[in-house]
Amino acid sequence: MFNPASELSSINFGSIIGGALNAVVNAQKESAETTVSFVKRVGFMPGKIDPKTGREVGVGEPINVAFAYDKEVSPAHISTTREYQVNVKEGGSGFTDPSNIVLKINDTEISGNVTLKDGAIESVTLNANPPENVENDTKITVEGDESGADLRLKIIEAGRAVPALYQKMKIEVPILTMMPIPFIKIDYTDIEFNVKINSVANTSSSENSNTDIKSDTTVGYKGWGINASTTLNASFSNQKASSSSEEVKKDYSLNIKVHAVQDDMPAGMAKILDILEENISMKAISGPAAKTENSGGGSEKKDDNQS
Repeated sequence: MFNPASELSSINFGSIIGGALNAVVNAQKESAETTVSFVKRVGFMPGKIDPKTGREVGVGEPINVAFAYDKEVSPAHISTTREYQVNVKEGGSGFTDPSNIVLKINDTEISGNVTLKDGAIESVTLNANPPENVENDTKITVEGDESGADLRLKIIEAGRAVPALYQKMKIEVPILTMMPIPFIKIDYTDIEFNVKINSVANTSSSENSNTDIKSDTTVGYKGWGINASTTLNASFSNQKASSSSEEVKKDYSLNIKVHAVQDDMPAGMAKILDILEENISMKAISGPAAKTENSGGGSEKKDDNQS
């Protein structure tokens, strides 16, 4: 007789569901071991070998990647130079002592050597540049023995291209700070276990009864001029058949959904990366120089044994 409770109790739910959970836990464990191996083998040199056990102990120094590049310390520009001269339009007259002549631009005295010829100003050589905010053809005031001179400031500007200056620099960066570190965690796991039990029972019976009495008997009478006889035939048979069958079908389905995500970096690993970032070094390996067509920045491959 079909018993659903007995059929369900025969299923090892603990093994089925527990096995799936153990697989998830082992997957998380292998992920953590992969992360540790990645950090040790990619980010650090091999540790020291214990002579007694022959096993590696700890880790070595961090592995750095070194790059050489050209750093622009002075951009290319146009350098403009100014030359100041004095244009003597009118030399005036009556000047006797050049040392008594005072030259001014916008009430600001300027220093210059004056050359006289026949009492007139022939030329003026400035000893210092006037203020930069003055314009070309600004009138120069003459104070001295005699006025009447017409002196004008002449500004000659010349421009030249100054190339950019570059300095060869070298930077060393810990390789762990340049790549993502895998911290995979299983966010959630859905386990769906379905059992379907079908029971089919067939019972059939049949009974056939057939009375068949078979007997051969002859009864005779003779007398009084009468001759009679009677024959009796009888038969008897009985048939009975019955059958029954029972069938139980079980269908199992197990669905496991696992969602894995990148986990937050542990506090200890974040502290290590902060320390490595503080050790990023940048230094000059040559002085500033103009960059030629064949020169340029590049990368320097670090030796495997250098950290």
